[in-house]
Amino acid sequence: MKNSIKGYLFAFAASLALANSFVFSKSALQVVNIIEFGFLWFGLGTIWNFGWLFFKSKSQLFKPRASGVIGLALIIAVIEGIATGLFYIAIREMENPAIVSFIGNIGPVFVTIMGITLLKEKYNPYQIIGITLTLLGVFVISYRKGSDLSHLLQPGSQYVILAAALFSIATITARKQREKLDPELMSTIRAAIMFIFFAIVFLSRKESLSVPVSTWIDILIGSFLETLLTIVFAYQALKYIEATKTSLIISTKGIWVLISAYFFLNTFPAVYELAGGFLTVIGVILITLGRKING
Repeated sequence: MKNSIKGYLFAFAASLALANSFVFSKSALQVVNIIEFGFLWFGLGTIWNFGWLFFKSKSQLFKPRASGVIGLALIIAVIEGIATGLFYIAIREMENPAIVSFIGNIGPVFVTIMGITLLKEKYNPYQIIGITLTLLGVFVISYRKGSDLSHLLQPGSQYVILAAALFSIATITARKQREKLDPELMSTIRAAIMFIFFAIVFLSRKESLSVPVSTWIDILIGSFLETLLTIVFAYQALKYIEATKTSLIISTKGIWVLISAYFFLNTFPAVYELAGGFLTVIGVILITLGRKING
């Protein structure tokens, strides 16, 4: 098999894994509260990640790293951890996880704008059109006719937008050090930090774990997909194809969430939400292509 085909398959697998983790998390959050969910989801995620790093390479797990890199990794992991938590709050609040994914496509808009304003990166018409389409798509999805300004956005949208902004800050922060930051190790740190946080809250509130077997299965599969497989597959894809192509394929995740949510959760967006969602996908594709043109 050609290396490029391997890369496309890994990127597609990453997109599918991330998309279906949205669906499994939504299914679990219909049964357990956010504290129980976070405790189990990130606890298992920490186990999956440490297991992968240990069996992949013990030297990779314990090799010395510069203190500056460790500090940066912790800062980024905390930011990404908060953003991840907000995403799951949004998934709990919103009926269809596909809508969360589509609104989350505003992330590349924040990254591009921050890159232009803070890092003085170049931009081109593709990116401008992509930003415009993505923002228009998010507005179409979230707008509520007849609502006053305080109820302009669909409930839960604010969590997605804030999470996307935080992920963008983490991306910009890591941009100059990306070659020193191992994505697999970053995923492990993020999962561990989130587990520690939820464990403290869980124990302080004396929560009980009365979780049905079906929900355990949802959390087991979903956490494995989101906290480990998505990262591993994306990392493998980058070994065979360009980062731009990997990002393009993963950006289609909203479409796969849409399909999975229909079959497993029996939910489907309204026509206007669907139209807005596809606008965000097209926008992200144009932003990504524009970044490739800029080199």
